[in-house]
Amino acid sequence: MEQVKPLAGLKDYNVPKMESPSRTRATRSRGEVVWLVSFRHRDSVTSELASLGCRVMGVRRLAGLAKRFANSAPTIAIIDLRGAVDEGMAALETLAGAASVRGIPVLVLYDRRRAADLPRIVEAGASMVLHAPWQAQELASALVLATRLAQRKPEADLLPPARGDLVQPDILTGLVDAKALEIWLAERIETKPLSVLSVNIARFDMINAAFGHDAGDAALRAISHRIGPLIAEVQGVEALFARMRGAEFGIGLAGEIGVERLVLLAEAIVEAVGRPFATETDKVQLGCRVGVVSKGPRDRSAARMMKRAQSALTEAKSGDTGSIRMLLGKEADLADLSGALHSDLRNALNRDEIDILFQPQFGVASGRIEGVEALARWAHPVHGEIGAATLFAVAEQSDFIVELSSHIQAQAIAIAAEWPGALNRLRLAVNVTAADMAQPRFASTFLNMVDRAHFPRERLTVEVTESGLMGDLAAASTILSHLRAAGCRVAIDDFGTGYSSLAYLNALPADYLKIDKGLAGDITVSERASLVVRSVISLARSLGLTVIAEGVESEAQLALLAREGCSLFQGFLRARPLDVAALEAMVVAELG
Repeated sequence: MEQVKPLAGLKDYNVPKMESPSRTRATRSRGEVVWLVSFRHRDSVTSELASLGCRVMGVRRLAGLAKRFANSAPTIAIIDLRGAVDEGMAALETLAGAASVRGIPVLVLYDRRRAADLPRIVEAGASMVLHAPWQAQELASALVLATRLAQRKPEADLLPPARGDLVQPDILTGLVDAKALEIWLAERIETKPLSVLSVNIARFDMINAAFGHDAGDAALRAISHRIGPLIAEVQGVEALFARMRGAEFGIGLAGEIGVERLVLLAEAIVEAVGRPFATETDKVQLGCRVGVVSKGPRDRSAARMMKRAQSALTEAKSGDTGSIRMLLGKEADLADLSGALHSDLRNALNRDEIDILFQPQFGVASGRIEGVEALARWAHPVHGEIGAATLFAVAEQSDFIVELSSHIQAQAIAIAAEWPGALNRLRLAVNVTAADMAQPRFASTFLNMVDRAHFPRERLTVEVTESGLMGDLAAASTILSHLRAAGCRVAIDDFGTGYSSLAYLNALPADYLKIDKGLAGDITVSERASLVVRSVISLARSLGLTVIAEGVESEAQLALLAREGCSLFQGFLRARPLDVAALEAMVVAELG
């Protein structure tokens, strides 16, 4: 059998034998409460534990496991994998996150002949292991070590004091919910410096699609007990760790903490989430985006701070600011400026402050510009350039998103209709929001606008994000079918960031599938990401869809995409968004 190397995070492989019976008596006197999950040996292990003076709560069924554990108060959890590895691993993956947050160590019992399972056991969240066969004193020593671990477990401080209206553990991870975080922040906002981090797990739904929801649940549990210790290491502050919704987490910090420490924490979280996760058959790799804010003079409510953290996260997810976005100090963040920006936005259209830039799309094989995507920028007279993510977030909050989106579509199409001769072969892609498609007779109104500008329908692509499609899939499908029948083409944008149901692609009237920039960006450093991209490209091509990769920034990425059969790409490797003059110059240069 291949020798297994010690793994980071594993507390003990060979539990030492006790030197004298007095240590065993000390263990007995503690009366530890043990939560035992054993599918084949419950009675014998219960007997051994009882002989050591432990009180045992034994279960041998997976059904309702998380709920029963949440309602119990053990000192240690023991999971016995012997004779039932799959069931035991499912139990470990179900309980590890909740146990970690509550400061309860998890001891895993396993068959020594199954040493190859150790990496998977550790990855799933075991605190320590003990292999069979063991002596009574070895089991007693394991319990002593486990209770010491429980006494010093820092993650337990990440839960607030027990209070019915505040502590509502998430069954999957054991963390509190978004409401609990808001209450916690509200109790401290008048008296303490506060910081909030909002963490979104990127491409998580691709894991659900590729490996199933059990693998996704296991990944979320693993993420929770990777991040928990990082938060606990921040000294001198109170902390609360919450699961907000889906694959999004929130962290509240109360106390003096400098920008450098916040950056280090955010970077550590990005690194921890980015490490591969083990599944039963393979390894998968995720990424994350982090929005960070500190309490400012205008932050008089917890809700405001949480909204600011969401704004920072939105900007981080836009791809222009990297994995981490800090909205601190004098920066003009969305929440601080919300009232002014809402008012300014309604006047921005009349003042011609919304600029249209064009992101070139290149043929992977030819290297030539085949088309462009129209992007909006707000040239604010006071706060400077405001990107599309913030622009649309402001518009959505001020119920102005339909007017803004319609203006951008009309302006982009009107500009393209007047393009000089060198550009008149290019396709134009414009973005359509879910709010747009919810408008009565949207398809007819949109086509009338295109015709009035005298832009050829056959050169126009309508881009819709996958999350925008899921509000009413049937209605969206009808609208997109209308647009395609009228001569336009349809692209599903940002694939891999929203709901990512591969099954619904076959039901949608689409011509292009755009791979999200975050997923494409990892393909040269993650074998799993490259396999996922390969699968998506293969699926898209089998459905007759042309694949466009976003966010391509290196020749290595491009080479891999070309090898896998991607047709088009856009990204900073070849060009940033351009105005018409720069776009024309690039096309003329191509023509030689």
